[in-house]
This record gives sequence, structure tokens and C-alpha cells, in this order.
Amino acid sequence: MERYSDGKLLEILQQEVFLAFFDFRKIGENGESEIDGLCKVARPQGLDEVDYLSLTFIFDTPTEGKKALAKRIMSSLSTEAFRKNLSNVRAMTSVPATVRPSENYVHQTDVIFNAPIKGDIREVVKKIVYTIRNSAKLNTEVPQWWDENEAPAPSAAEKANWSARIKAFLGLK
Repeated sequence: MERYSDGKLLEILQQEVFLAFFDFRKIGENGESEIDGLCKVARPQGLDEVDYLSLTFIFDTPTEGKKALAKRIMSSLSTEAFRKNLSNVRAMTSVPATVRPSENYVHQTDVIFNAPIKGDIREVVKKIVYTIRNSAKLNTEVPQWWDENEAPAPSAAEKANWSARIKAFLGLK
């Protein structure tokens, strides 16, 4: 991603393609779910080289306690955690994307690779889900794959968060 200007990065982010989604939950000691949510996986479109995958986590957070739990869960994901299962991970961005108060907490994470992803991207997504399951201690469902032509457009929260993602990509505050 280093070779792109801010304008080109914004264009790439706006044209991401929805690949898959999976449900997740955190099971407490009593066996009940403490928090539930959904993760959307996207990739850049129109590039010969796919060198990052975008993860949008949407947590059900009807209380401040659940919102705090969602933030703690997201803080458990790191570049090092992803590198354990994907040696070509260069960096990870992590940006809260909740725009206005609601019963959902949205968090955007981008997993950035040293080189373009070669081979079956589904295998890479499976390793990302495995990392989330182990590092964030979440129970995850099997990813559900989307046909490119049926994929939904980016949400308003994702669109509103693109500038923060660009700053995260570039290491700016």
C-alpha cells in the first residue's frame, strides 16, 4: 500500500468487494453468550495485487458494559497474533468505526500483507478467522462466502471511517 497516494487509497477503500461474513460470540464461564456479532470480510477491487483484507466487526452492544467488552476484545488482536498463522502479515490497523450512538459497536481492522496474496484467498480468510478465534477468544462460525455480483455495498459507518483507515494505513494520528 506504500506506493499509493492518499487519494488512490481512498478510491481503493471505496471500491472494496465483500468476500464473506461470519457470526461470532464470546461465551462466558456460565456457558451463555456475553456478546454476539458479525464480521464482514472485504478485499480491494480493481487491483492486480490484493495486499490487504478488511474486517468490519459489528457487535451487539445494548449496554455500556457490552460496548466496553467489545473494545477489550478488539484490543486483543495484534499484528503479532496474525503473524503467528500468516507469516506474510506486515501490519494491522484497528479503528473504531461507530459514528453515532446505537445498539451496535462497529470496529474496522485491516490486515496488511508484505506481498500480494497468492493462491486461494479463502484459505487466508480461514487463517484470519482462526486467529480471531484464538487471540480474541471468540467462538466463530464458518465463513459464508458471497458471490462478487451479489455482494452488498459498504455501510454508512464504513464510508464514514475511510479517512481514519487511511491515516491508520499511513501511520498518521
